[in-house]
Amino acid sequence: MQLPDYSGQGVEGITNADAMNNSKLQDQHFQQQMNVIIARKREEKAKQAKANAKVEKYINAMPDGIDTSKLPAKYKPGVQEWAKNKQLEFAQLAQQAADLESSGDFTSSIAIKNRMTEIENSFKNIDNQLVQFKSYKDGFLEDSQNGMVSNSVNTTKRDLLSSVYTDEFNMTFSDDGSITFLNEEGGYVNFDEIPDYTVKNNKGASEILNMNEAVYRSGKMSPSTQRLYRMKLQNITKSRDEVLSLATDDFITEGGLGILDDDLLYNEERTDELRNMVIDTYMNMFNETAKTSIKKSSRRSGGRSRSGTQSERKYQAKMDNILKGLGSIGVDNARELDVYTKGVVDIIDGKPSIWYGEYPVELDDMDAYDVYEVLKREGVPDNMIPSVESIDGMMNGNVEEEKPEKIDAKALIKKHSPKPTN
Repeated sequence: MQLPDYSGQGVEGITNADAMNNSKLQDQHFQQQMNVIIARKREEKAKQAKANAKVEKYINAMPDGIDTSKLPAKYKPGVQEWAKNKQLEFAQLAQQAADLESSGDFTSSIAIKNRMTEIENSFKNIDNQLVQFKSYKDGFLEDSQNGMVSNSVNTTKRDLLSSVYTDEFNMTFSDDGSITFLNEEGGYVNFDEIPDYTVKNNKGASEILNMNEAVYRSGKMSPSTQRLYRMKLQNITKSRDEVLSLATDDFITEGGLGILDDDLLYNEERTDELRNMVIDTYMNMFNETAKTSIKKSSRRSGGRSRSGTQSERKYQAKMDNILKGLGSIGVDNARELDVYTKGVVDIIDGKPSIWYGEYPVELDDMDAYDVYEVLKREGVPDNMIPSVESIDGMMNGNVEEEKPEKIDAKALIKKHSPKPTN
């Protein structure tokens, strides 16, 4: 049986149909691939937009730069170049961090972000140091101009400070924003190692001069006054700088206290020893002032005469009342003295004193100098106050009888002093 020959019959139709089907399948596959690609592209664009947003955020967070108004013209180019390089590095790192996050490499992105944080901190550091530098420089120049830099600042330190704050040194900037000063010989000092300097202790010196004046006026350094003055000296020498200034500056005498032991002056471990020496030296000065005052007061007040004008009669009455009040102190009665004195009478533990402002006249061991000082503080003219020698003679009973029309302090002290009891 011969089989029909189908060769060439219908083959073309079948092939075209298959081709059409295949073409449709290919179109569908291509479209699916395109859809995937488009979706991926859209996703990538979204991620890129997100990444760009992150970059923009990082850039916006980066410091704008350095406020060079704080700097002299000499240093501006250097700090501007440093800031420019740091900003460029920051921008590059921001782009890298965004790319790494887009690819899912968050570990590497964290490392990049840490470096970016370091750059941000370096801007803050250099800005803070520049602010401090301007403040320190202004302060040093003003103190130098006003003569306020203490003699305790040795020559080496003073030269270094002058070089730094007069822009003699060059300025460089480290990766972390730290400032370093360089000299022409290659020496350097970091900003945080610039030494501080001592300012003259003018307040403490003023206190000492006031105390010395009070001693000069009273001519006496009683035990209680010595304790009070020592406490005052301790109060104005609390800090090391206060001690150094009072030891070296020309408040009382040229060259300060004349301490030649540099180790005592500049060894911080010996600060207490130096403080004690300073206090003892000024206490000795007060005692010497008291001795000098006694002699001058005696010469100044001796041999003066009195007249009978209305003004002098007013002061005579005032002096009589004060002397009467002083006499009553002997029997623990401060009321009468308190009525007449312009000071403040105070009796503590049986020890009386009159306070005129900050410094008292102590009356617990009242002698001729105390009486003389009280009369001066009350405003009695010098020519009406008896001499110290005369007052001393009155208080010890060596009183000549006075004429009735010229009753003076001698008779009044004897008249108003308490009578001895048997």
